[in-house]
Amino acid sequence: MKQLVLTLVLVLAGASFAQEIGTEITPTTPSSGVQPANNPPPPPPAEQPKSGYVYKPKGAKDESSSSSSGAAAFSGTKVSAASGDFGIRAGFGSSGSAALPAGTGSGATIAAPSVGIAFFAADAFKLLIDLGFGMALVGSNALLALSASAGFDYLFRTPGDALRPFFHFAGSFFMAGSSNFAIGFGAQLGFGAEYFFSPSFSVNGRLLLSVPMSVNGQFVLGIFTVAPGVGATFYL
Repeated sequence: MKQLVLTLVLVLAGASFAQEIGTEITPTTPSSGVQPANNPPPPPPAEQPKSGYVYKPKGAKDESSSSSSGAAAFSGTKVSAASGDFGIRAGFGSSGSAALPAGTGSGATIAAPSVGIAFFAADAFKLLIDLGFGMALVGSNALLALSASAGFDYLFRTPGDALRPFFHFAGSFFMAGSSNFAIGFGAQLGFGAEYFFSPSFSVNGRLLLSVPMSVNGQFVLGIFTVAPGVGATFYL
């Protein structure tokens, strides 16, 4: 009987000791959404570059395409003036206006040498504006000639060439005479060539058809089939 009681006491003591050991172990299963203090969360994955369609407002400038296609019209070595260049020019002969055509009653003619400006609106297109003044003494009379013209030169070849032929056209207004001035209009067209010693300086020669029309009590029309002229331009 004593042995049976001793055996039961030992069994109960062992079960109680085992239960105490189980309560000292901390559960390892974490609660949802909570990270242990000694185990920080892993860093987020690196953001991958986005691909696919990118929205652009209508009319937005495409910088990538503009940078690749923004080459200048002429990319070689510049020998002559080109688009955007501005010059001061002077001319003689047909570069001025034909004043006092035959029939105005003066018995003399006088030209108005011109001074003006030239502007390259494009590599091959040059705008021209000229003003002219001339004076001559015939006996006791002083003959005066005033002119204003606007026109253009269309140049052939490229700014990489020193010698550039051109087609010229201009319209002009002029007045000339002594006490009785002849007032009229005129037109000039023809061909010429401009030689550039550098992009900043050139000389030119022209051979033009000049058609002045004056009114001084009667209509007078003059046609000059050969009207040579020379000039020079300094480009800034």
